[in-house]
Amino acid sequence: MSRVESSHTPTNEVEEDETVDTDNGSEKIPIDVDETTVVDPTEEKVKGKGSKAGCKRKSEVWEWFKTFDVDLKGPKGTTVKIQKAECTQCKKRYNVNLSGSTSHLLKHVKACFEIKRVKGISLSGTLKFPNNNQVGLDVVRGSGGYDHIKCREIIAKMIMAHELPFSFIENHWFNILMKYNNPLYQRTSNQTIGYMVITAHYINPNWKLQKRIISFIELAPPHTGEAISDAILESLKKWGILNKIGTITLDNASNNDKVALILKSNFEVTGMLHFNGCFFHVRCCAHVLNLIVQVGLDRINDCIVKIREGVKYLRKSPARLFEFGEIAIQLGIPTRRSLCSDVKTRWNSTHRMLQSALYYKVALEGYAKRDSTFKWLPTELEWANTEKVMKLLDVFTKATNLFSGTAYPTSNLFFNEVFKVKKAICEAYSSSDDFLSKMSQVMYVKFEKYWGEVSLLMTIASILDPRFKMNLIGFCFKKLYQSYEVDARIEEVRSKVELLFQKYEREYVASNSVSSSSTLLLDGTSLDNTQPEDDYFHFVIENQTEESQKTDLEVYLEERVLVVGQGEKFDVLEWWKVNCVKFPILSNFARDVLGIPISTVASESAFSAGGRVLDDYRSSLSKDMVELLVCGGDWIRASSTVTLHTLQQAVKEEENLEVKIPMTKTD
Repeated sequence: MSRVESSHTPTNEVEEDETVDTDNGSEKIPIDVDETTVVDPTEEKVKGKGSKAGCKRKSEVWEWFKTFDVDLKGPKGTTVKIQKAECTQCKKRYNVNLSGSTSHLLKHVKACFEIKRVKGISLSGTLKFPNNNQVGLDVVRGSGGYDHIKCREIIAKMIMAHELPFSFIENHWFNILMKYNNPLYQRTSNQTIGYMVITAHYINPNWKLQKRIISFIELAPPHTGEAISDAILESLKKWGILNKIGTITLDNASNNDKVALILKSNFEVTGMLHFNGCFFHVRCCAHVLNLIVQVGLDRINDCIVKIREGVKYLRKSPARLFEFGEIAIQLGIPTRRSLCSDVKTRWNSTHRMLQSALYYKVALEGYAKRDSTFKWLPTELEWANTEKVMKLLDVFTKATNLFSGTAYPTSNLFFNEVFKVKKAICEAYSSSDDFLSKMSQVMYVKFEKYWGEVSLLMTIASILDPRFKMNLIGFCFKKLYQSYEVDARIEEVRSKVELLFQKYEREYVASNSVSSSSTLLLDGTSLDNTQPEDDYFHFVIENQTEESQKTDLEVYLEERVLVVGQGEKFDVLEWWKVNCVKFPILSNFARDVLGIPISTVASESAFSAGGRVLDDYRSSLSKDMVELLVCGGDWIRASSTVTLHTLQQAVKEEENLEVKIPMTKTD
């Protein structure tokens, strides 16, 4: 395992094996010292050119240098004393000329970045860092000297934030760079263990969506529902947030159903179940869509296999790709589009592969006629069925990409997108095309299995989006259900929203209870102290009280929906931030609902980082160290105002699923 060394050599020490040149006949003793060492006395009387004997040095360089004596080994065991000068800012050392010349020191003063920084001189030609208000950049401010502990801390944060291998700090040229910048810098088995990641999602007081990995813990087999739920509860207790958990989002593994039941029961007993338990368990919507999509892809599996193998065949040879490109151009097909391969376990990459294959369909047919070894051309029927499936999957692709976001709320977007998915499935189901009808029938069954479990939560979340409110519910229900049941379903949703809102209303009233029951008039006098002839004031206040009985929810729903132009970006959290004073109770409700993630993508991405942390060279890391690296890196990146390029992103960019069609032959 690589490590950062903490020991370093004091600045005024000299290696014992150094020797010095002496005038000892013809004998010249080599000196083996750092090329940056130097020295010169500031107060001693010296003789030499440019100054009278016995005069003191008055050069400005001595404001920036200090001198000290160094004993070096001379010939035959003798010791030679020389003087050196050290820059008080960057710690570089130079020899003191016996002639009294300080030109080499003056040259350093003019060039030293640290001295320029102290003087306030602009460092032209140097790298310009962003404003220091960005997290992490305050460490580059001058602190009066080199701090090796601080340097180690910065390197540790760099490794975690950018997910670098530990061996990075042992790279030869990295150490040369660090040594050049500051001479004081010192270099600082495969596992089969199961891990579980827990990611917390919440909206902070500034109405910004936050995501933090709070646990990346070892989970010993068997991975039963009991074991998983115990590990989750232990982690929540450690963080002290047991009473703040509103929902738990899990993927669709069978043991996770047991996890949700155990946790819900535990929260019910302790009285910490939020939302009255209405939607404690949220199934990962991306997984649900994946299950539905796989049904459709199975119907064209033969075509997928042919296209996958055909693309592999072309990618293996630049000459084949060039010939393929020539054929495409001859057929009038622009080759600006890449030819894609896929990853079998990721249906969205398969979707991209099929899209590119359909685009180059005619070119593939032309290439198959020229190359007798190309045996993976789909039949006309397979091409036709693939085109039908692709049109249906376009809706799923958009929904999946939307649900997988982690930088914006997703619960309010679910209802509208799932409505589009169900509409597409229903249209295919009622199609006269036998292939589409049979395929969509199975997809519809799978859709209905999960739709009922999440529909209530997502309809409520969409109501809390000022662009939708109850309007979207009414519009979609009329298309999703029979006319005779639409009104009843809309009323059911409204009743549930009102019931949940009342809980927030009671909590708000309890926390803002008035200490006195007397009412004050505009002039500050108490209503209880008014005279009998002031009955008019009683009448006015009673009527005003009755008029103000409308709740936040009622006022919000009665207002018109917010109209946003097509393609115009809308930040629902920013809207609630602006309107939280107007709707003090409803905004608390909205904060909790909009913070619910409907996908486990954020947690699953942590396993990519975990896989890199636990590579072949780190297999002996303790579980605590693994958790520290994964969680620490996630928190550092989340707290930074700049986008940190991680190894995960680099791997994604270098995954090379797309290959450009060459325009010229390559040797």
